[in-house]
Amino acid sequence: MLRQNQHFSQKQLLKLSPQQIQLLNFIQFNALELEQKIYDELEENPVLESNTTNSSLDMDTERSAEMDTRIDDERGGFLEGYQQEDFIPDYRTRTEEKSNAEFPFLGNLVEQSDFRDALRQQLTMLSLSERALLLTHYLIDNLDDDGYLRISLEDIMDNLAFAQQLYATEDELLEQLETLQSLEPVGVGARNLRECILLQIENKPNQTPYIQSAWKIINTHLEDLGAHHYDQIKTALHISSDELKHAIELITKLNPKPVGDNGAMLYKNQNIIPEFLVEQNEAGLFNVSLMKGSPELRLSSAMMDKLEQLRKAKRQGAEKDNHGYLKSKMDAAVWFIEMIRMRENSMLLSMQGIVQLQPKYFQSGDPKQLRPMGLKDIAAITSFDVSTISRVTSTKYAQTDFGIVHLKSLFNQGIANTDGDLVTNKEIMDALSSIVAEEDKNNPISDQDIVAKLAEKGYVLARRTVAKYREILHLPAAKMRKGQ
Repeated sequence: MLRQNQHFSQKQLLKLSPQQIQLLNFIQFNALELEQKIYDELEENPVLESNTTNSSLDMDTERSAEMDTRIDDERGGFLEGYQQEDFIPDYRTRTEEKSNAEFPFLGNLVEQSDFRDALRQQLTMLSLSERALLLTHYLIDNLDDDGYLRISLEDIMDNLAFAQQLYATEDELLEQLETLQSLEPVGVGARNLRECILLQIENKPNQTPYIQSAWKIINTHLEDLGAHHYDQIKTALHISSDELKHAIELITKLNPKPVGDNGAMLYKNQNIIPEFLVEQNEAGLFNVSLMKGSPELRLSSAMMDKLEQLRKAKRQGAEKDNHGYLKSKMDAAVWFIEMIRMRENSMLLSMQGIVQLQPKYFQSGDPKQLRPMGLKDIAAITSFDVSTISRVTSTKYAQTDFGIVHLKSLFNQGIANTDGDLVTNKEIMDALSSIVAEEDKNNPISDQDIVAKLAEKGYVLARRTVAKYREILHLPAAKMRKGQ
């Protein structure tokens, strides 16, 4: 017999309003993205204007006439209770502006591979639905400069839901990942080295000599291959020395970096525009300011007069609808200006927190002076959420006395040395690199020997941690460094 029971439980859920999500996306914009967003909003919302457009009386009159036409075409609402005195005509965001003439470094350029544009161009030749195309584009945007998809599909699902309000299943993403991996260069979109090499092997004709042996070696014995454990591979796969030799020759002709080493890929110049200026004054204190603010935004005085007239008039029929349309535009304009203000406030407080925790670094510019710092440390200082700090720092740069700094590069995990002081993992990796650089190339030292030498310098680490740092630095194991 089936029984129905009621159970009560408490769950703590995080629910964000559409405005909160919109604000978080706003915070993540870099300078160019924000500028484009502002221009789009100015084009769409006649109540909003900037200091560079519609500033004269003639332009205000023209804007008012344009509004009369648009009111007839669109309908919305005006927030009842608004008074004209509630709106300051020159209400705008303020920030310290620095000219390009004073700071010529604003023209700094970097070279960045344009392979993502080439991938998007290939997608135009495929018959994909709008949703599939959107998901594939998002996957392309998450590729690193070597063409790998390092971020997990689960994280991509979360990012899509949070940032794009697009809910996708893992099966959908896997399907579009297969689409991405079918593009040129072969191996792009791989999630690890094994998958990258397998994709290239599978792309070769089936009659390619030793292709099956090569596939088996990579699929099941990649680590043994890297460690030169050839006898184990031959025994496990039941292949001869000659077959193993030819399979390895095939594998060595493949590209472990489908994009990074491809000199035929396109390149483009991309501006790096610092959004922060960090200066040290004569007293040794740091001043943090925004380099250049967004265009000063305000509510159109002509539109304010029209809104006041409609508010006082009897609202019936078409006038009531016109009144409603203006309400929505006013709400949107006020919220847009407020988002920019909150974005700038969040950025300044976050940057001030970073400088507060890294004074020695900003005095010297020496990366070795960086102290361990995580997103949660800045969140504790600013009282912002960790996700907010992540969005502030992920695409932002600061101009300092010693050059332009990517904020994301300032965050380092740390461990305690033998003196009890916290040191960054970057400092440890620098020490590891020095040890390997000074070793006898005919008799390279093992990871365990590196552990001992690091301990002499005051860094106590486990062997597996040393191996992880060595892989991050792209340093091969001792056997493979011999003779290099």
